[in-house]
Amino acid sequence: MRELHYGSGVVTVSFDVCSAVFDYTVALANAGRTDRITVPVLADGQRGFSNLLLGPTTQLYCTAIPGVDDETVDEVNIEDFALVESLKQKIAGLHAEPPIRSSNRYLEPLEHDTELD
Repeated sequence: MRELHYGSGVVTVSFDVCSAVFDYTVALANAGRTDRITVPVLADGQRGFSNLLLGPTTQLYCTAIPGVDDETVDEVNIEDFALVESLKQKIAGLHAEPPIRSSNRYLEPLEHDTELD
């Protein structure tokens, strides 16, 4: 389990979900895109869910949880392999699209109605 620090809050997620969220956030930032995802979290000792808005300006960091052992991890299953695979597919889709950059508008040729001498 990991603590995912998001904005001014913190949620407890699995290691795999944390890694996938980080990778997806980087891909979204590179593509200049934003998305909302729902992740399984540990809330008051039970499985819950949290919505995260991810995009180019999202600031995340993840930390290990001191004192959490395998028994604690096994008590509540917050893994979500379907979510991890879905995020991997979304990342692959973002890589297929060219990144949006503000400087791209200057690379397009300008068309003029008149000829210049």
